[in-house]
Amino acid sequence: MGKTMRKWVVTAAASLAAMTAWTLPTMADEYLLGPQDKVRLKVYEWRASRDVFFEWTALNDDFTVGADGTLFLPFVGQIRAQGTAPGDLARAIGGRLMQQMGLGRPPDVAVEIAQYRPFYIVGNVAQPGEFPYRPGLTVLQAMGIAGGLRTRDEDIPRLEREVIAGQGEVDLLAQSSVSLLARKARLESEQAGSDEISFPPELNVRASNPTVATAMEQERKIFAVRKDAMTTQLRSLNELKEFLEKELDSLGQQMTFHDKQIELIQKELAGVSTLVQKGLAVAPRELSLEGTLAQMQSDKLVAETSLLRVRQEISKTDIEILNLGNQHANEIAGALRETQQQLNEITSKADTAVQLLHETEVTAPALLALRERSERTKPIFKIVRTTASGSEERSADETTLIEPGDTVKIEIPRPQSGVAALPAAAGGLQAETLPIQGTN
Repeated sequence: MGKTMRKWVVTAAASLAAMTAWTLPTMADEYLLGPQDKVRLKVYEWRASRDVFFEWTALNDDFTVGADGTLFLPFVGQIRAQGTAPGDLARAIGGRLMQQMGLGRPPDVAVEIAQYRPFYIVGNVAQPGEFPYRPGLTVLQAMGIAGGLRTRDEDIPRLEREVIAGQGEVDLLAQSSVSLLARKARLESEQAGSDEISFPPELNVRASNPTVATAMEQERKIFAVRKDAMTTQLRSLNELKEFLEKELDSLGQQMTFHDKQIELIQKELAGVSTLVQKGLAVAPRELSLEGTLAQMQSDKLVAETSLLRVRQEISKTDIEILNLGNQHANEIAGALRETQQQLNEITSKADTAVQLLHETEVTAPALLALRERSERTKPIFKIVRTTASGSEERSADETTLIEPGDTVKIEIPRPQSGVAALPAAAGGLQAETLPIQGTN
């Protein structure tokens, strides 16, 4: 292909691209851009001096219209896109490039929509939320994208599950209440120093119930073990104190014996010293008595030290006995406070659980009774659309076309009679439950 022929083909292609970019958006009902629209730019320039098409690679990309309705493009800067057609935006970008880059003519710019801004659907649909838009989308198609209408049949299994779960929660709270009441009775009996547990009437009247009987028996075993442990500890400490007191008595007798021996040796030493002075006795006898006296005084000192040590051990034992009693009392008081707090919490939770269970048991038969009438009720469609003057809500039907950014509202009117019209006796808890209560 000759150079002239190639130039003619390239020029024709460029003209066709420019015609496509400039003429298609001017058709009737042309689309106006808005925030979250993603546009794809194609910018080319014919450079006759080199006989080539120059591609503006920095601009040939996808760009998203910002929340302020503008695009920020390389070499172009910030340019208004909201409320403009793709063809008008292409012409504005070409003119801005010619001005910014000092070109003799604007480059060929094509703007196409790569992704429309989303639409939203809310109300009685299976999956409300945000969805991608496509041209020609109707309300009926949008409802299909959102999973269709949410039928009331789906509520029946859910309510059945809620009834089962609610009954299970009430039963668990009742069992927890039984355990806490039995524990509280055991702690109060320990605090009073009783020989056995005094259980409250709400447990005694249900002592034949397996759950109540098991809880009471467990607390009796705990009571017996703790009482035996406390008795053993106190007995050990009292036995130690008794042993120390006997040792103290023995040391006291030793001190008396040492005093008598010292007194006798001192008398004998005084007599021997007198005889030695008169020359009637030898000096070694006097020295021997003095050594014996010193030894006896040393033994007495050791006995006195042992006596002080034993008295100190007795004092320590008394303190340990006192601390053991105080620790036991504090432990019981703390456990009682914690048990009472848990009982109060369970009482509050149980009241709420019973109320919710009652409401669910009433709601389920009401929905079953109204299901047939509800299925015959036609949905109401509305479209919320943002315009230049603000947000507007319009009535619609299944064939109404949706625009990007619209919010589709689907409502199913309820029949005149409902759950609130049912008598209070329509449902409720019939089964007797275990005691759930707290005592201040």
